[in-house]
Amino acid sequence: MAREADYRANALVRGLAILQGFTPRQPELTLSEIAAGQGITSSAAYRVVVTLEQEGYLARQGNRYRLAARVMDLGYRYLGSLDVWDLARAPAEALRNATGFTVHVAVLQGTEAVYIHRALSERAMVSNVPVGSRLPACQTTMGRVLLCDLPGAELDARFAGYAFGPAPDSLATLKAWLAKDRARGHVAQASDLAPGTFAIAAPIRSRQGRHVAAINLSGHVSQLGAEPALVAQVRAAADQISGLL
Repeated sequence: MAREADYRANALVRGLAILQGFTPRQPELTLSEIAAGQGITSSAAYRVVVTLEQEGYLARQGNRYRLAARVMDLGYRYLGSLDVWDLARAPAEALRNATGFTVHVAVLQGTEAVYIHRALSERAMVSNVPVGSRLPACQTTMGRVLLCDLPGAELDARFAGYAFGPAPDSLATLKAWLAKDRARGHVAQASDLAPGTFAIAAPIRSRQGRHVAAINLSGHVSQLGAEPALVAQVRAAADQISGLL
């Protein structure tokens, strides 16, 4: 029997294997540990590791490497295009029907919150962010819900050279906000990007507990605020979607 031709690119296979070598138990590895895990020399591993670092898939601190923001982007793109979008639609529409306010679902890509679903309210004054919109994550409720799950090193990598506006005015300020967001478990505030609107956002979690998407309730400030009952409804919808993932 003729052997099937192998068209795989060995360098790509090796790079993917190196990325898969990082685990929750071993989130950081030295070059020697990477090489040993792959059964190759340090010099062979170095060429691949340098490429992955330069392309944004690995980040280095001292002599240790860890997965970087671009790896997470791939995961978020997959979830945004498949599972989360499909599974979030019914709970999002149910939340819209129960409250009368517009509901959005977003995922994180780089430093932006990308809106992947919208259940539009029939109210006269509505918050209307079209699907596909990309807004600064640090200035949106859903973006902050997603950012607060990232470790400090990931935030440093994503926001390196970022031009912050008046709010937040720096990465240090953003990190302080995110620490409070993480402890609170949701974000509720008036919008700086769309004056006159208010939103409540909560995280949609993977089975591993990571924030893979976010859902918000959004409306005019004269009609919507941080009422505990509404916060509870948003969090319940987020938990419902999380349970489906």
